[in-house]
Amino acid sequence: MLGVLDVLDRWLMWSGVAVFGTILLIGLYGVLRARAASWELRLDSDGVTAHGHSTTPWSDLAEVRVTRMGPQWLFLFRGPRVVAFIGWPGVDMPSLPSVGAGVLAKRTTRLRARQYGTQMVLIPQTIDASTETIVTTVGRFSNVPVVRE
Repeated sequence: MLGVLDVLDRWLMWSGVAVFGTILLIGLYGVLRARAASWELRLDSDGVTAHGHSTTPWSDLAEVRVTRMGPQWLFLFRGPRVVAFIGWPGVDMPSLPSVGAGVLAKRTTRLRARQYGTQMVLIPQTIDASTETIVTTVGRFSNVPVVRE
């Protein structure tokens, strides 16, 4: 009986290592892609521009939401904050370069749209601007409401 439990314990341990290792590698991949681009997102008087996409005018944005990174059960305490740029219904918001390409990008895009209501989600910890700097810049260039959750 003890031999079965020992095998089960080892299997469970290595499964946990594999799952968290995969999560770590995916996160590292996103950070490296974000750092590789000279810029990922530009906010100016014309609107919001994701690298490689056309500018989305401020009038197409319903709100900018500052919220906790999901899934929230993953973080024991307050998790990192994200800034989500949410367009009006019918406005297609582009994803950022850090999402990547291929199958992983499609899954990430769907996940972000479900969790945050948009695929244009910026993680300030991966760039050189703080959440407050982003929120201040949005307020300087537009009248788009900023919602903090």
